[in-house]
Amino acid sequence: MDRRELCEALVSAGVPDGLYEIPGFHEFELKPVDFMYLRQEGDAWVVGSFERGLYRTMKRFDSEDAASRFLYKWLTDRGPGPGPDTAEEMEAILRDREEIQRAAREAYDRARRAGS
Repeated sequence: MDRRELCEALVSAGVPDGLYEIPGFHEFELKPVDFMYLRQEGDAWVVGSFERGLYRTMKRFDSEDAASRFLYKWLTDRGPGPGPDTAEEMEAILRDREEIQRAAREAYDRARRAGS
């Protein structure tokens, strides 16, 4: 995967434009506060983050392909989903759903009043 293919893959995956910079292929007119980047430094390919005005290298690669695949995975991997609940946990949630909803409504109302 090269940088052009990476940009196409990130768009296809629905990754927001403001989360990454790839010089020559995907750059900002106005730089966001923080984002990930991929760029070439000498013979190496670098993936890192820009935060609080500082570029920080996360990892160096020997190839554009390896760096592109790393950044793609970093920006698209949502991690493991929630584990399956046990039958007993599901029964408890169903049994207590009205109480859970009441408590959630009260917490929401308190937050709204505090914000007013």
